[in-house]
Amino acid sequence: MSRYERLIKLAVDKLSGEVLDADEIFDKKKDAFEIRRKYQKKELLPICYECDQDLEVSGSKYERLHFKHKSGHSYCFLTDENVLPQEHEKFLKILQCKESDRHQHLKNRIGSLLQKVDGVEKSSIAIDNKFIIRGDEKRRPDVYCKYYDKELVFEIQLSDLSLGYILSRYEFYKRHGMYLIWILDNFNIRNQGTLEKDIKYLTKYENFFKLDEDVVDTLNLVCEYKDVFLTDNNKLHTKWQKKSVPLSQVHFDDEDYQIYYSKFGDNKIQAEIQQRKRAEEIQLENDRLARERRRQYAESKANRIIEEIKLFRDRKAQNFVDISMQIYELDEYELQMFNSRLNKTKKSPVIHWISTATRDDIAFIEFVLNCNQIALDVNLSDTAGRTAFQAVYENKGIGKYAPMKSLFKRGYKLTDADRVFFSNLPQVEKDEINFVVYELCNNLSDRTLVDMIFSHSKELFTIESSKQQKIVGFNYKENEWIAFANNAIDHYSEYWEYIELAF
Repeated sequence: MSRYERLIKLAVDKLSGEVLDADEIFDKKKDAFEIRRKYQKKELLPICYECDQDLEVSGSKYERLHFKHKSGHSYCFLTDENVLPQEHEKFLKILQCKESDRHQHLKNRIGSLLQKVDGVEKSSIAIDNKFIIRGDEKRRPDVYCKYYDKELVFEIQLSDLSLGYILSRYEFYKRHGMYLIWILDNFNIRNQGTLEKDIKYLTKYENFFKLDEDVVDTLNLVCEYKDVFLTDNNKLHTKWQKKSVPLSQVHFDDEDYQIYYSKFGDNKIQAEIQQRKRAEEIQLENDRLARERRRQYAESKANRIIEEIKLFRDRKAQNFVDISMQIYELDEYELQMFNSRLNKTKKSPVIHWISTATRDDIAFIEFVLNCNQIALDVNLSDTAGRTAFQAVYENKGIGKYAPMKSLFKRGYKLTDADRVFFSNLPQVEKDEINFVVYELCNNLSDRTLVDMIFSHSKELFTIESSKQQKIVGFNYKENEWIAFANNAIDHYSEYWEYIELAF
């Protein structure tokens, strides 16, 4: 089998009938451990999906767990020719290691150092000569001792251990309330093979111990543990750390009967809480910066359009369509910014624009009044109490027709002050016929009809005269009704049906 490919992709659990996808179950590390655990405990019996022959779960030095056929199997094209050593070969190596000089040295050194540890019952120390028997099971640990109210067993590991061996030792001691401490002499957490993976996922704290041989006056263990930290850009990373600790600094888990120096799970949870808190802070700051960038962009856009409006007005432009389109294309926030910038210097910009307008500015006045995206209150008086209506009449340099029509279309409401103002105008400046038009517009609930009022004022005057029973909007005397009617027949015959009904 190559380093990157599994020859047997699918298997079936003979017990449950479940189809097992090797890539799915083995590439998820904890799932892979669970599958191997079940297999070792005979809770899972895999058979080949192709030929129905029994399979076993195996691993490799490249950390690629896989299924393989058992020794002596019949031909199957899925066969992995590069099989790993059988379980009995691993047990043989374990027994051979127990007789090595290194193994003998370590267990004797541990036993000797335990004599110097406060809390250790000296008479309880046993070095490879004590069988622990429970029922029909028995185990002979490398080193045994009582530490205060706890029983400790030390198992020295010099070579690969099978998962079955590891589980059998761990579960036996756990069942009987003893703390199994693996002394992993050749353990390399940074270059993990099958053994390292098995030990790692069996010990939930991911703390790994070996003897600290530099300390001679007590028993110290070098603990390799996974530390959790946050980077400057709030990424959660883990890093393997190493620390020499005496037994007094080791913690005991009396549920799983494991020892640990650093509680990786809790530390990770705290780091994740801090990470979420910092992420919220970063998000708030990013949101603030985004809002500021958006504000600056919208303000710059608004200022540019306002400057362009000013430029068009200064040039006496008669066509503001391009600027109207730019305003129309603003989003809601940009439009709000545009209007706030446009209205920030004057209480009533409409009155200011009208008061300063010349005849060449009529197109500009119509543009600002007819562009619905421009937020204007045409009914707002200026600081002197003047209305827009009054400003139109006070500016002798502009006509009245276009500005007034635009004002009423925009929703202007005549005030009592306007009526008094108009009545006090010199006779030569009064245009009472148009004032009737203004009153008609003022009464409209739908200001889109203003154009029709201005276009059909004479027809409306005729109907209004019949309703009020006095002639309005014409220069007839009060008793000239026949002439008034003849004029209506002659000039507004197409509307006579409505006029007749009004009379």
